[in-house]
Amino acid sequence: MINYILSKSNIMINYVGFTIVWFSCVYSGAKGDPFIALIPTFIFLFLHFLIVADHLKEEIQLILISIMFGLIVDSGFSILGIVKYNGTLEFAPNLAPLWIVCMWAGFTAQINHVMKFLIGRYFLIAFYGLLAPLAYIAGEGIGAASVTKNYYSYSIISCSWAMSLVLLFKISEYLMRK
Repeated sequence: MINYILSKSNIMINYVGFTIVWFSCVYSGAKGDPFIALIPTFIFLFLHFLIVADHLKEEIQLILISIMFGLIVDSGFSILGIVKYNGTLEFAPNLAPLWIVCMWAGFTAQINHVMKFLIGRYFLIAFYGLLAPLAYIAGEGIGAASVTKNYYSYSIISCSWAMSLVLLFKISEYLMRK
C-alpha cells in the first residue's frame, strides 16, 4: 500500500514539476532571458533524479539524448523559418535557445513516469507528437516565440515531434532494458 501511494505521489510530483518547468521556460522566452528557465529545470531534474535513483544512469542518458534532439529539431525549425524564438544567442540566432533545451529535458523526464502508459503504444505516441503545434501556439500566445502560420509549418512541427517522440520512447525502452 505504501509503495502504491509513493508511486502515485511520484507521478504527481513529476507532472506538477514539468508543468512548472514548462511555464518557467515559456516565461523565460517571453522575457528574452533564457536563464530564467535554468533554476526551475535544475530543481525539477534534481528531484526527478532522486526519485529514479534505481535507474539514474539510464534517465540521465535519455535526457542528454533528448537535449540533442531538441537542439536539432528546434534549431531546424528556426533555420527553416518555421519558428522564431525569443531569447536566442546573438552570435547564433538560429540555435534553439536555452529555455527550449530546458523544456526538452523536463519533458523527457516524464517518459517513464507520467507518460509511462504510452510505452509500446507507438501510434498513440505518434498521435501525441502530432499535437505539438498546440504547445507552440500556447508559447506564441505568451510571447516566447512566433510561428509561421501555414499548413506547411504546422505539418513540419507535427511530423518532427511525432518522429522524435517515437524515437525517444524506443531509446527509453532500450536503455531501461539494459
